[in-house]
Amino acid sequence: MDNKLLGFCAIAAVLGIISAVFGFAAEATRVKASEVEIIYNTCVYPSSPALALAIVASAFTIITQIYLTSIYLGSGCCINDPSVPKVSGVLCKFSWFASFAAVVTFLVAGAQNNRRSREGRRVDLYHIKCFAVKPGFFSVGAAVALLSVIFGIAAFLTIIPSPQTNTNPAVELPLGANVGPERNPRPFPSPQHASR
Repeated sequence: MDNKLLGFCAIAAVLGIISAVFGFAAEATRVKASEVEIIYNTCVYPSSPALALAIVASAFTIITQIYLTSIYLGSGCCINDPSVPKVSGVLCKFSWFASFAAVVTFLVAGAQNNRRSREGRRVDLYHIKCFAVKPGFFSVGAAVALLSVIFGIAAFLTIIPSPQTNTNPAVELPLGANVGPERNPRPFPSPQHASR
């Protein structure tokens, strides 16, 4: 792989890693069930940067997918071209699907995490249940965002033509005055001369 292709893949990988880092940061800062206070049958949620981090993670996931698409759009990925390997199209579609799933996961979890106060659900006379985003929800989004980048890079690499090997080896010419036919052309002997 030449340096240019390696650079394209490295940029896409860095963008995907940034998206995943923000997703894992959202997981670390989400509101836990133990942090929710119950005041007069109302669940009061503390402030959390998880929504902002989830939005940034979504933005980087989208930017990464746009970048990958711009790289291999001219190469025929996701286009019904018979010269493009089928596995490339499948990987490209997986990349888009995973990217979409990651963005939806980030935004849904971020919106659910960004509650301020809400009436809790009464379990019995003395207990009220408050909603909190389940552990690992943001992490799943981060992992799927990374997966979308892996699929996208793999789709791009499968459509790059492999270097052709030379099936016709070089023929060694004897040293002499008649090696350069342009300078000193010599006709081939006729079959009669060759039989003598």
